[in-house]
Amino acid sequence: MDNQFLKTPYIVATGFTTALLGDERSLREFIIGDATRSDLERKGENVVLYLINDSYDPVNYRQLRVGVNKDEKLLKLFEKYCGRPISEIPDPFDCHENYSQHFTQALLRRLHALDIYPVVLDSYKTYKSGHYSKYISITFHNYDKMIELLSQRFKNFTMKNLFRVQCPKCSCIDSTHIMKVDSRNVKFMCERCQESNLVQSVDEIKGKLSWKLDCAARWNIYGIDLETFSKAHVAELGSFEISRFFSEQFYGGKVPDIIQYGDVKLSRDLSYKLLDILPPAILKNLFASHRTRDLILTKKYVEHFCSEYSVRPKVSYVDYVRGELPKQAIHEKNIEEKSLHQYISTNNIPQGFIDEKSLITYGNCFSRFYYGKEYKVCWPKTHVITSADRTTAKTAQKIIQYALTIRQNHQNGDYEIKDGIRKYLKTENISSKVYHYLRKIFVQPNGPNITTLLAIMPKSYLQVIQMLLDYYTTYDTTAEGKSEEPAYATVLLDK
Repeated sequence: MDNQFLKTPYIVATGFTTALLGDERSLREFIIGDATRSDLERKGENVVLYLINDSYDPVNYRQLRVGVNKDEKLLKLFEKYCGRPISEIPDPFDCHENYSQHFTQALLRRLHALDIYPVVLDSYKTYKSGHYSKYISITFHNYDKMIELLSQRFKNFTMKNLFRVQCPKCSCIDSTHIMKVDSRNVKFMCERCQESNLVQSVDEIKGKLSWKLDCAARWNIYGIDLETFSKAHVAELGSFEISRFFSEQFYGGKVPDIIQYGDVKLSRDLSYKLLDILPPAILKNLFASHRTRDLILTKKYVEHFCSEYSVRPKVSYVDYVRGELPKQAIHEKNIEEKSLHQYISTNNIPQGFIDEKSLITYGNCFSRFYYGKEYKVCWPKTHVITSADRTTAKTAQKIIQYALTIRQNHQNGDYEIKDGIRKYLKTENISSKVYHYLRKIFVQPNGPNITTLLAIMPKSYLQVIQMLLDYYTTYDTTAEGKSEEPAYATVLLDK
């Protein structure tokens, strides 16, 4: 067995509160964490990436509004749950165990699309299973001492509550305040219930440690070796230093190494767009490069980054989108063929099936977003076929027939086929009117020239176009009762 897998796993931790999914800004923490995991694995470490879901946290109205997609009906129905732990709130969309699980799965789908596969640890379940009990007991038995030592160590910092009590009446944890702690009981108030004299024993009280204490406790519970933190969290009065204080003084002394990353600001027009327009490798590189710097992502900045990121030797992503994509997106080798029989039986227009392993899908989204252009195989509308006179249509049909013939006879690559088509078009002295008509029926107003289109588009597609042209140029589509009309005509063209 490989000795790597006999080693005690080195644990890299990231965290998230699944009160909503949000846009791409939150991805930097996971991308940095996974990049660190990958770097350590290359050095021979056995590494596990944790995603600690703070599912005991409450949801607030702003988070709920985003979570239910601003649906007013759902908002009115679920606003009564604001302040309660997200793991105790029903799933607004009725597809998961609870509110937290809904957004946990949504986050995992997003991370999996980026080839990031963390182990999810649910803090609500960890609390309920008793793993935090030791640290809660330590906190209550040292409550006043903790506050005193904290104020001595951090002169300009105060913490009102070391523990967020879950109110036994309203089940909320966002509006309770501890007033007094003795060796056996905790006296607290709840603003939501307007109760100021609530008392529970230390052994029966429900709730969670305040975040900085929770962080210190979980370092010791999970044995975390390294954790990702934003720059704000590693400042002098940030979460890391205060959590370090609690861990070293009270909870067992486990303090992980840290990997720091800068903040991300995302312009409104890019929000929820990056995952669609950037292939995973580019998106991860965008977030991981110069990790300690703040990222201010604007449309111009992202385009410039993509103009310098190579997807092929000496070809940037922008170069590919503007130069190669128009050809690759309609090239026969990248299209899953759909038979004429399928087309006729379903009467649906196939839009082209793109190879998911290629850059085509992302490139088209990028091109549509930045340049207002999209490249794919499309079927023409009936009125487009009949928009030219029959002489022009007949010439177009002959050109397509020649292209199909030369493609059948030459299997040595695109260049030889293109050269043959080019010579034919030059010899026939084709008018610009025909070229314009061909572009219209191919639904390709931009992109490759006619020679290239005829050389690379799916043969089955060209055969269907040829049949449409044959029907238009051979039969009088305004006449009735023509028995010699082919059966497919009534499907392919509207009378």
